[in-house]
Amino acid sequence: MLLLKGDCKEQLEELEKNNVVVDAIIADIPYNINQAEWDEGFNLEIVLPYLYNLLKPGGNIIIFNGWSFVIDTKLSLDKYFTIRNWIIYDRVKGRGAKTNVVSTREDILWYSKGEKEPYTFNRVMSNIPKKTGGLGKKNGETNRVLSNVWSDISPIVPWSPERVKHPTQKSVALMERCVKLWTNEGDTVLDFTMGSGSTGVACKNLNRKFIGIEKEEEYFEIAKNRIVGG
Repeated sequence: MLLLKGDCKEQLEELEKNNVVVDAIIADIPYNINQAEWDEGFNLEIVLPYLYNLLKPGGNIIIFNGWSFVIDTKLSLDKYFTIRNWIIYDRVKGRGAKTNVVSTREDILWYSKGEKEPYTFNRVMSNIPKKTGGLGKKNGETNRVLSNVWSDISPIVPWSPERVKHPTQKSVALMERCVKLWTNEGDTVLDFTMGSGSTGVACKNLNRKFIGIEKEEEYFEIAKNRIVGG
C-alpha cells in the first residue's frame, strides 16, 4: 500500500516520473456541487494526461460522479479512453429537496484504455434474489445477474458501523464490488482522490495493491488508519 499526501496533480506527476504503471484507476472525484471547499472547482482535465500515462493498455478507469456534472466528466474522459458502460448507483436514501425530486442517483463511468485492447471484467452477481423460475434458474445462480443499475448496496448513513468523519464516504461493500468487477488479485489500483480510503480498504480485503492520494490532512489520516492502521 502506498499512501501519498498532497495535491493529486503533483503526486501523479511524481508517479509518472518514476515510471509507475497501474492496472486500474477507481476514484470518487469531487462532484463540483459546492458541498464543501474541496468539492468546488475540481478540473479533471488537468490530471487526465497523467492518468492516461499511468494506466496500462487495456486498464480500466472507473470514475464516480454526480448527475449534475457527469456530462462534463464524460466528455473529458472521451478524449482519452473508451467507454464500456455507464452505471447508475441508486443509493435509495437520497438528499432531500423541496423544489425538486429527491436525488438518490450517482453515476459510475466505466472506461478502459484503448479500443481493441482486452480489458478485465469479472462476472459478479447482484445481491437481488431471482423471482422467476424456469429459464431464470438456468445458470444455477440464485441471484440476478448484475446490471448497470445498482440498488442493492446501502449507502453510508449516520448509524453505519463503518462510518467515519467524511461527508461523502463510500461503503466498503460498494468499492469491493468495483474492485472485484474490474481488477484481478495482485493488480495495482490507483485512487487519486482517496477521501476516507474505502477503495484502499477494499483492495486490502481482496488482495490488490493500492496507491492512494489525498490532499486534506484530516481525511488522509482517516484513510491511513483504515487502510494500514495508526
